[in-house]
Amino acid sequence: MTNANPLIAITGASVLTPLGDSPDALHAALCEGQVALRPSSDFGGIGLASIRDFEATRYANIRGMRMYNRTTRLGICAAQLALNEARIAPPAFPGEDLGLLMASTFGHLDVLIEYDRSLVINGTQRTNGALMPLAIPSAPGAIAALAFGAKAFSMTLCDGAASALDAVGLAARWIADERAKACVVVAAFSPSPDVVRLVSRAGMLAPTGEVRPFDERASGAGLGEGAVAFVLERADDAQRRCATPHGYVRGHGAAFAKDSAGLTAALQRASASALRAANLSVDEVTLISAGASGNPSLDRAEARALCSLFGAQASRVPVMAVAGALGDTIDAAAALSALVALSAFESGKAPPIARLEAPAVSGLHYLMRGEPVKRGVALVTALTPGGSCSALLLSDSVPS
Repeated sequence: MTNANPLIAITGASVLTPLGDSPDALHAALCEGQVALRPSSDFGGIGLASIRDFEATRYANIRGMRMYNRTTRLGICAAQLALNEARIAPPAFPGEDLGLLMASTFGHLDVLIEYDRSLVINGTQRTNGALMPLAIPSAPGAIAALAFGAKAFSMTLCDGAASALDAVGLAARWIADERAKACVVVAAFSPSPDVVRLVSRAGMLAPTGEVRPFDERASGAGLGEGAVAFVLERADDAQRRCATPHGYVRGHGAAFAKDSAGLTAALQRASASALRAANLSVDEVTLISAGASGNPSLDRAEARALCSLFGAQASRVPVMAVAGALGDTIDAAAALSALVALSAFESGKAPPIARLEAPAVSGLHYLMRGEPVKRGVALVTALTPGGSCSALLLSDSVPS
C-alpha cells in the first residue's frame, strides 16, 4: 500500500475464543487477567485451550456444516459474524463484489490424516471419497467462500503465524486495486490430537503447561483454539454505506529469514517496510501487539527486533501479547493480536501479558498489568520458526 492508494477500513470484526465470542468480551477477560490455557492430562501436561460447548449453528446456518471439520466450522462462524456486523449480504451486496482470504496452514490436516489412514487400513473401496476434497490445504477457505458466495476472489494463505497478517495486507491491496468492493479475511485454528502430538514432538510446547511469553523462564508455548474474521472495504465506500469502522489498515510488510539467526533482522525489515508503506515513523506508533507465545528463541528474536526498530523510543511504547492467555492459535494468532489491539484503542486500555515476570530481553515497555493506552497506531508483529516474518499497522481513526 502506498500513500496514493485509498484508505482501507475494517467495518466488521468477530472472534471466537475460549475467553469470549465477541471482541468486547474477549478484551474484558484479558484485562481481568483470565487465562484459558489448562494443563492437558491427555498430552502429558502441556497447555491447551479449547472453546467449550462450541455449536456452529448458534452463529451460522450454513448447509452441510456437519460435514466440515472444526477449523472450517469456526472460520465460517467467524466470517458470518463479521459480515453481519458490516451489513454485507446479498442481494444488496452481490457476490461478485465480495472476496475471501483464509489464513489456514493446518486447518485441513486432521481430515487429510483421517483420509490417508483409512486408505491404508481400509483400502480405496471402503474409504469415504467425500473426504478427499476436504483434505487439501485450500479446503477451509474454499468452503467458506462458497458458503458466502464470495465470487470476486478466494485464496488460502498457508504460512503459520504470519498467514493472518499477510492475508490482511493482501486483502487491503486487492481492495485498493478494485478487485472487489469488500473482502472478508478469516483466520482459524483448532488443535486436533494429531497436530498437538506433532507440535509437541517438535519441542515447541511448554512441558508443564506454564506459558510465559517474553519471560526469561519461558520453556515453550501452549496451543489454543480460535477464529477471527475482518471485513475490509474502501473507507469512502464504508462512509457511503454509513458503516462504522473499527479501524484502518495503514501498511503491511513481510520478510523472510533463511535461518533462525536471521529472524530478528527479518522482522525488523518487515516492520520497517510496513512503516514505509503507511508513510509513518516509529514516533507515531502508540501500541505494539506482539506474537510472543512462550517459545524462547522466537520471543527473544521478536523482542530484539522491536528494540532495534524503535531504538531510543523502545521503552515508550507499551507492548502486549495475548498468546500467553489464549495459547498459540498459529494461523489465528496474529489476527487475535490485531483484534485485541483495535479493542484496546476502542476501550482505552491494553491487557497485560500473562505470567510475564522477568523479561528475557530488556528495553521494552512490557505490559505486566493492564494500562491505559493512547489511541493512534498499533504495530502488530508475527514470526514463524520457518523464517516468515510479517508486520501490520492499524490505526483507530482516519489519518489527518
